[in-house]
Amino acid sequence: MRYDYLIIGSGVSGLTSAAVLASEGYRVALIEKSSRIAPLLRGFSRRGVYFDTGFHYSGGLTKGGPFDTFLRYLGLADRLQTTSFDHEGFDVVRTSGRTDFAYPVGPERLRERLVQEFPAEAKAIDSYLAEVRQVCTALPYLDMETGFDGPGYFAGLNGASLRQVLDRLTGNAALKRLLCVHTLLYGVPPEEVPFTLHAAIVGPYYQSVHGLKGGGGSLVTAFEGRLAELGVDIFCGRGARDILFSDAGTLQGVRLEDGDVIEGTGCVATMHPTRLLGMVPEGVFRPVYHRRLARLEDTSSAFILYALCDGVPDFLRGRNLFLLDEEGCLQEQTIYLTAAEASAGGAGGFIAICADSPDATRQWGGSTTGRRADSYGEYKQSTAAKLLRRIESSCPELSGRVDVVETATPLTMRDYVHAPSGALYGVKHKVGQYNPMAQTRAKNLFLAGQATASPGVMGGMLSGFLACETIVGHDRLRNKVKACR
Repeated sequence: MRYDYLIIGSGVSGLTSAAVLASEGYRVALIEKSSRIAPLLRGFSRRGVYFDTGFHYSGGLTKGGPFDTFLRYLGLADRLQTTSFDHEGFDVVRTSGRTDFAYPVGPERLRERLVQEFPAEAKAIDSYLAEVRQVCTALPYLDMETGFDGPGYFAGLNGASLRQVLDRLTGNAALKRLLCVHTLLYGVPPEEVPFTLHAAIVGPYYQSVHGLKGGGGSLVTAFEGRLAELGVDIFCGRGARDILFSDAGTLQGVRLEDGDVIEGTGCVATMHPTRLLGMVPEGVFRPVYHRRLARLEDTSSAFILYALCDGVPDFLRGRNLFLLDEEGCLQEQTIYLTAAEASAGGAGGFIAICADSPDATRQWGGSTTGRRADSYGEYKQSTAAKLLRRIESSCPELSGRVDVVETATPLTMRDYVHAPSGALYGVKHKVGQYNPMAQTRAKNLFLAGQATASPGVMGGMLSGFLACETIVGHDRLRNKVKACR
């Protein structure tokens, strides 16, 4: 069978691309290297507790919000149930000495809380929130009334960094640190991330914060049902090896790792851009584009701890906790804690994420999951113990109650996400780095994924829409999405 479009990769960008194109009447096949679709997004369970590895919370899920509108267009909204986060503090920052700051839901309430904490900085706080709002109202899909100016609108790469904007507004280091905490949601430090991207990510969180009942697993289940309805053929456990072109440059299909060929007229590739380079014939991309992709800088990776305790800790009910070192680097020292819910009452747990360098596991880089040296297990055990000591020191509520059941390292991220360095959020979006757009020079070859638009689930979904807009028409698709508000 010959398909109109082949989608390589079944992360949220691939799932979105498959659903959009199938909804538009194209014959679509989805190709996934892992044994099941969306291996990172779906999460896993241990001893009756569900650990969400891909979706913890999001902005934009209120009725008519951008994420909610995406879900409605995709036919997923009625299959999902949202859960509200604590309006008094959806995220809490705790520094050494048990000093807490809680981010309330709503820009006005956030302003009030920040001014209460920093009364001499009211002007700077007002200016910061106004600039965030200005960015969000200027971006299509974040504000559906905004006109569409082409696929490059989202980047803002030549603008000021978050650090530059904050330095212009205030000299208060404590305030700037609080306004930079959410850089942990996309893995780029304040001095590198464009303010435009930062505002586009945090703006929807400031407006509203929700989770999904069942987390990322429920989103995967919803996609599975919808793709079945749309007649999308899914090839799991069949990694893509080559994207095939004729001598005349016409895309012909995808050769799988087992040698089989799936024929197709077009392709949306969602893998890490550097992996794409080894999949296309020489000459498909110009040397300058090849060098550009090869030089893309990744976000950091992470060490992740999955733990059980007597139940979900009260301080993590409807909120997340950021543990900051008083003097340490924000990106490298912060620990992010989020709840893990029991499937049927009783026990619960939490997930702890801390940035980690691929260098930490480089000596085992030639190994694969389940086939690593004993020294790797010893490294994981000792690192988990150190991380747990830091957590228990800052959160005495947990002392003596914790049982670590799983850990993940940069190698885990590499093998599950198929990112060469194990980057937690894929390629960085940084000032001066020109990430690839959805459309490539190769006819009918398009890109989607975190590298092309924005990190996270909503960013990955947005990248799928941008790729599909390029195929079916920007105004046509965007107007259909807009009608779903």
